[in-house]
Amino acid sequence: MKAEKEIELNTSNEKGFIKIDWGRQGGIVLAYIVILLGYYGIIANTMLYDAYGKWISFVDMDRTILSWTYTTYINNFALPALLLFFVCFLLTYKEDIPHYGIKASIWLVPILIAEGFIFNALMFGFTIDPIILRFGRIEGYIDIIILFALVISGAISGMKLKQFNAQRKSV
Repeated sequence: MKAEKEIELNTSNEKGFIKIDWGRQGGIVLAYIVILLGYYGIIANTMLYDAYGKWISFVDMDRTILSWTYTTYINNFALPALLLFFVCFLLTYKEDIPHYGIKASIWLVPILIAEGFIFNALMFGFTIDPIILRFGRIEGYIDIIILFALVISGAISGMKLKQFNAQRKSV
C-alpha cells in the first residue's frame, strides 16, 4: 500500500505544472504591450480628427503619420514621446543591473518600426511606400534618431535616478 502511494506521488510530481518566473520578464512584456498599444493608439486617436473636431476615416488620414511619428508630437502634446520615455525609464529603474533595462529599452525602437509597417499594411494594404518613407527619405531617419534618443534618454535617466537613490541610502 505504501509503495503504491509513493509511485502515485512520484507520478504526480513528474506531471507538475510549468512554472514561469514573471518577475523580470513580466515587466518587460507588460512594457512592450503598453508601448505597442499606447504609442500608435495615442497617435491614431489624436490624428483621426480634423480641425473642426469631426472624425475622419483612416483612409483619408495622412499616410506619413505612421512612418514619421515625430510630426504628430506637437499636435498631441508629445504624449507618445512621454509614454516612450517613461516606459524606458521604468524598464531601467526596476532592474538591478541597468544594462538589462537599457537593452530592453533599445529593443523598443525596432518593434515600433515593425509595428508601423504592420499598421500601414493593415490600414492601406501591402505597398512599398512605408519602406520608402522610412528608409528612403530623411524624415524617416530623423524619426529613427528621435526614437533612439527618447529611448536612450529615458533609460539613462532611470539608471541615474536609481544610482542616486542607492547612493543616498548608503550615506
